[in-house]
Amino acid sequence: MSRHDRRGPPTNDLVRRLADDVEVRTRRRRKRHKHTFNRALKAVLAMIIVTFVIIPTMVVSGFLFGPRGVEGLVAAPLLLLTSWAGILYWAFGYKPRATLNLPSGIDLAQLPSRTDEWLEQQRRFLPYAASSHLDSIGGRLESLAVQLEGARSDKPAAHELRRLLSDELPELVSGYRRVPRALQRQPLHGGSTPERQLLDGLATIDEQMGRVQEQLAADDMHALATHQRYLDLKYKRDDELK
Repeated sequence: MSRHDRRGPPTNDLVRRLADDVEVRTRRRRKRHKHTFNRALKAVLAMIIVTFVIIPTMVVSGFLFGPRGVEGLVAAPLLLLTSWAGILYWAFGYKPRATLNLPSGIDLAQLPSRTDEWLEQQRRFLPYAASSHLDSIGGRLESLAVQLEGARSDKPAAHELRRLLSDELPELVSGYRRVPRALQRQPLHGGSTPERQLLDGLATIDEQMGRVQEQLAADDMHALATHQRYLDLKYKRDDELK
């Protein structure tokens, strides 16, 4: 076997992994842009509705052009600006909690989507260097949401996944957010910085999620192979008897 042949498969695997990584990042970026656009659209619609409610209401009540018209001319723009500011804060300025609040006994199949939504809310509070880890974890959460449909929750892999998503990941992110921003890049007692600890923790969680995915997939593949052998035995034997 030539040197080129020996290097062929690893190179192909590397190219495939890089392509998959680019695809995941692109899909996640589009999802974030779509989410931002939807929030902006909702904010604009809410501002329009508020405007068409406040102004006619003030006109009908006589507060704008009635005996108190001067006061109305001052109050109307102030009320509108206050309402618009509240809507914009609701759409863009809301600061989500660092903790992941999940109902007790949440179904395992719902856990990835809930975690993915929470993790996307935390993105703007985490360093830019964590983007690749967040994209990778988000991609795994998307595939796990499909993989866990109908999966048994008593499997060891399911218990490990619940622990990772319900405890380990939220504690890592909330622990980082509790550190004052000015100290997030400062070494602690001669060790690594909180930012470095966050990045290493996200990488570890990402790797462990990959192992859990492989364990779940192995169970599904084994079940598929078993069912395929059953079909072969059943129908091929029927054909032989005929």
